[in-house]
Amino acid sequence: MRENILEAKKIIDTSKYVVAITGAGISVDSGVPTFQGTDGLWTRFGKPSLNSYSDFIKDPDKWWLKEIKYTSSPYINELRKTLELAKPNIGHKILKLMENMDLIKMLITQNIDGLHQDLGTNNLIEIHGNRNKFRCISCNWRKNREEKKITRIPDPCMRCGKIMKFDSVMFGEPIPKDVLKSSRDSIDYADCVLSIGTSSTVRPAAGLFWIAKSQNAKLIEINISPTKLTNYCDVVINGSTSEILPELFEILNN
Repeated sequence: MRENILEAKKIIDTSKYVVAITGAGISVDSGVPTFQGTDGLWTRFGKPSLNSYSDFIKDPDKWWLKEIKYTSSPYINELRKTLELAKPNIGHKILKLMENMDLIKMLITQNIDGLHQDLGTNNLIEIHGNRNKFRCISCNWRKNREEKKITRIPDPCMRCGKIMKFDSVMFGEPIPKDVLKSSRDSIDYADCVLSIGTSSTVRPAAGLFWIAKSQNAKLIEINISPTKLTNYCDVVINGSTSEILPELFEILNN
């Protein structure tokens, strides 16, 4: 493992624009469950409807009332409880330190837990949104939630008067254009991409790796198990993000 970490250091040291992409694996040690896998939420409770966004659009008030009364899907209720208690772990903190040292130019996260933002990560793209924010379905204006527990239906958008929803992206909902553009722009600049705790299967986020590869960027994967991306990476480091990232950071500073 140390040899692979040393190889990763060589790539990072010689790269001009490193992009990190994080997935559910980085938040496991913060108590946030993954969706897939043996103990994943969808494994235990079943996969959600692929039409959740269209269901929301059909009757937003009905959707919000279910959320307020905690009568949403069981996996959503459990996820909400864990997100209310979750705090950034050492993996999140190391990535913030790497940003501070200009080792990482942009961090793209697939997670909706807001833990990277809680640490003050500046160059951050939350490609699937942030559960702690509301977003207008029309103009994409966002606002922070003022309370953890939803007790009333959010007011209409202050800019255009349209419906507000959670910023987190639902099944069947397109990634907001502003977020998708920012993500693609970052990948176009990247000469090195770190895949951290992600299965690399959920699109369009997973497609960013293949775009980077096609543009000759180096790929470094940190994960506890192999993924669809593994065989195409320049360096693969097996282990939890909370274990590997501190070791990588230490070596980068030597």
